[in-house]
Amino acid sequence: MHECTRLERLVRLSVMLACLCVVLPLRAVAGDLEPPGPPSPTMRTLDSLGFDCPADKSANQTNLLYTFMTNVGGFDTGFSISNTGLDPFGTALPACPNNVCECVLNFYGGGNSIPVHTPGIPPGATHTDLVSVRVPGFTGYMIATCNFPYAHGFAFISDVGARNLAMGYLATVICGDRNSTAMGPGR
Repeated sequence: MHECTRLERLVRLSVMLACLCVVLPLRAVAGDLEPPGPPSPTMRTLDSLGFDCPADKSANQTNLLYTFMTNVGGFDTGFSISNTGLDPFGTALPACPNNVCECVLNFYGGGNSIPVHTPGIPPGATHTDLVSVRVPGFTGYMIATCNFPYAHGFAFISDVGARNLAMGYLATVICGDRNSTAMGPGR
């Protein structure tokens, strides 16, 4: 008889837990989570109408929030920033200062900010990095301020070598003017 390896058991357990996390809330609620009444605009529809971060759009800027990054306790965080200004939709290529599209990475942990510049990220390219390379021994969050529109990010936290535990998340686009009420208070 075939005996499961530790990794196979971990994968099976992860799949079962993921199914429970999706199925149980659906069973418990068994209904629509939307409030009654006509549908309100979503962040996506507001974005398509040009209501999100108006100051950032006019400045050709994108701000990405990475909510948790670490390089302690045997863990490390890999992250990426893509300049999606090159696409099949006829989008005008972003104008970057001195023709260099880059981001300033601001790492916040313990109240301190550590700014780090990325190399150039031209339209259609992706910058990848590790917290262990940029700010060893760091735990906290990061805000990447990119001097181009259409930046998107992803982070991947795992034990070193990604042998036992891992999780990933998308960076959140936030407004540089967080007091703006274009999308409601505090956006």
